Amino acid sequence: MPRRKPAPRPEPVIEAPVLYTVGEHALSLRVVPGGRWSVSLDGGAPAEQTFVTQVEAWEAGVRTAHAQDLLRRP
Repeated sequence: MPRRKPAPRPEPVIEAPVLYTVGEHALSLRVVPGGRWSVSLDGGAPAEQTFVTQVEAWEAGVRTAHAQDLLRRP
């Protein structure tokens, strides 16, 4: 009996990032494969860690922005 070809896997849907302004910073949140969220700050590379929810990613971005602001203080 001939084997059937496996059904092609659907292409992942790449959604536009969700953008937030936090003080003078820009947070970009994006859904990554597996349904998790990644965050990048001020157009930089996404953080290595991913998050289960959009809220967790946003919180991590806000904490990172705050830490950068503290480093800039005289």
